[in-house]
Amino acid sequence: MSAADPAVARRDPLDLTRAIELGDYLRRSPFGVGGAGSHKEWLHFVVHTAELDLLVNFSLVDDVRPEAAPGTEFPRIVVLVRDASQGGTGWDGDIELFEPDECRAVGGGIELRFGANHVRFVDGHYEIRIRMRRRPIVLDLRLRPVSLPALSNNISLELEDRPINWMVLPRLVADGTARLGSAEHRLHDAPAYHDHNWGHFAWGRDFAWEWGFSLPPTPDELWTVVFVRLADRGHTRTLTQGLFLWRHAAHWRIFRAHEMQVAPRGILRVPRAYKLPHVMNVISPGSDTDVPARLEARAEADGDWAEIEFTAEDVAQVCIPNDTDDDAVTVINEVSGGLCLRGEVRGERLAMSGRAMFEFVRGG
Repeated sequence: MSAADPAVARRDPLDLTRAIELGDYLRRSPFGVGGAGSHKEWLHFVVHTAELDLLVNFSLVDDVRPEAAPGTEFPRIVVLVRDASQGGTGWDGDIELFEPDECRAVGGGIELRFGANHVRFVDGHYEIRIRMRRRPIVLDLRLRPVSLPALSNNISLELEDRPINWMVLPRLVADGTARLGSAEHRLHDAPAYHDHNWGHFAWGRDFAWEWGFSLPPTPDELWTVVFVRLADRGHTRTLTQGLFLWRHAAHWRIFRAHEMQVAPRGILRVPRAYKLPHVMNVISPGSDTDVPARLEARAEADGDWAEIEFTAEDVAQVCIPNDTDDDAVTVINEVSGGLCLRGEVRGERLAMSGRAMFEFVRGG
């Protein structure tokens, strides 16, 4: 039996749990003990069902304002929900900020508590609890990992070589409930995704990224896809790019850099882009997204090849104030859609169509 066989992951859940504990722990900022500031760290989760796209992001960002005490941070939760169960495709959600005394985040562990909300890794699964204060959104989720994580360190985002680090756990299954207003959705073995990012970098500098994943609709299907491309803000120079494939639990193939060609097609048109914080819908109510309607990528090396085509359906924009300019924002476009994968790797045919979420970050 090979290490790639999914039975290995089922037989040895402690190995998967240990891999997550070694890769997904909170790094925490060194700013409060004399280290560098501008540290950012976030835990990001997405869950798909036939009716819902759910996005939850817990983040901690250094407060580098001159009047702030060293070590002060901005604890923040972003929640986005796209509910098509009533025949619509609208988004709901919010950004919530918390006071330092409302938060618990201990380096070396996998647990964040912001007010009545928390995420933690316990007994081999993630627990997510969300109680939004201004929106009627209540989430109680249990996410069980079914793939091995991948870890990448010191990825340069800009000419000043300020790096970002990430761990991606691309495939989980989610159970629980999502209460959205008067509607309650029960989840069972819903496809889910998680990543964890941290590093010292500044919003608004000369970088942009395109990041996305696609999950198969049922747990017994083979393939999971993660795509990433980092570029300068003008998209004239690609810093790094990759296409990552998992077969069930195992890493199966990575294509990088010169092995890939990426082509955005068209522009996504929506009647009105949903924006967070909500005040941005008043300040900047337009629908300009600078998001491709489709994104195609082909990778080829050593006789293996893979092609993906992501088709965008809808977008929500999260606007983050720039670190270097109080009058500008970095726009994070969270784009819901579908992805088709085809190809051949190690003599095995690739074929999958699944839900996908892509993130297009544009500097302000």
